[in-house]
Amino acid sequence: MHRIDTKTAQKDKFGAGKNGFTRGNPKTGTPATDLDDDYFDMLQEELCSVVEASGASLEKGRHDQLLTALRALLLSRKNPFGDIKSDGTVKTALENLGLKEAANGVSVVGTSRNARMNIASASATATFNADELIVETALGGAQYRLANLNLSVNIATTGAGGMDTGTVPANGFVGLYVIYNPTTSTAALLAVNASSAVVPEVYGGANMPSGYTASALVGVLPTSSSQFAQCVLAGRSVSILDSTILTGNGAPGALAALTITSIPLNTNIIEMTATASLISVDTTGVFVISPSSALIGSRRVTVGASGTGGTVSTTSYVKCPVFGNTRQIYWQAQLASVSYNLVLMGYEF
Repeated sequence: MHRIDTKTAQKDKFGAGKNGFTRGNPKTGTPATDLDDDYFDMLQEELCSVVEASGASLEKGRHDQLLTALRALLLSRKNPFGDIKSDGTVKTALENLGLKEAANGVSVVGTSRNARMNIASASATATFNADELIVETALGGAQYRLANLNLSVNIATTGAGGMDTGTVPANGFVGLYVIYNPTTSTAALLAVNASSAVVPEVYGGANMPSGYTASALVGVLPTSSSQFAQCVLAGRSVSILDSTILTGNGAPGALAALTITSIPLNTNIIEMTATASLISVDTTGVFVISPSSALIGSRRVTVGASGTGGTVSTTSYVKCPVFGNTRQIYWQAQLASVSYNLVLMGYEF
């Protein structure tokens, strides 16, 4: 396509190099613009090519073919948004619209595959691995799917790869986030103090490193002497060194609350072994563990004996929910005089 370029065209009428037409002026000796076959051929073929590209044939008696062709080419529903794939990847198009989560598929923040940590001995450093992880800018916000993560943290430092601010709690818990910078496609770990408060699923503090806008909670881990305590993280489950959280014996008593300070406030489920032993023979005893004071969902360890002599005990693996971020469960010895023991093995957050 070109602008009129005959000798009588008005030069630079619409700007430098943008010629136009003139009707001429006899008084000044300015001739009207001549029209040549080259220019008319150009106009004809430019217009006709649009009509023919739509699949239509030229019809002399119709005056709406250009409009019809444009509608057919631009508003076709035979292959909706087919031009997006022609321009590039669908994923890129969705990202340009701020819909990267749609390109990746919608999931829940913190969802992961093969998330794991193994802290075999107390240390200020640890490594988090995951095949895949979902992070978000906020709950319900834009999300990103991260793959093949292998990230290290040193809780003796601050900033990306360390604590968000301050120092690590000497004996408590830290929440561990994977944080993400979408501009540089960079991921890192960020630890926060989780000893006295529930930490959110998306980082909510005021010390997010510059450029990082998305995050997901991937761990709530114990500390000892200002270091990570020995533990193993698998998904949302944390295994710790066994510790006795309840032991005793006696006759049946009233339902009692047990607050477990060796688990974080983020705990949803605790993993324990529960043991019940008869103090006397010819009886049956029951040791009850419950998430509720109403004994809803209670777990029961029953032990019984017949005949005379000997000591009988039963040990069971127990997973018990913890409601309301209280770190509290309930227990009771029922039916007979028994000795009882609860050993904490781990928790889920």
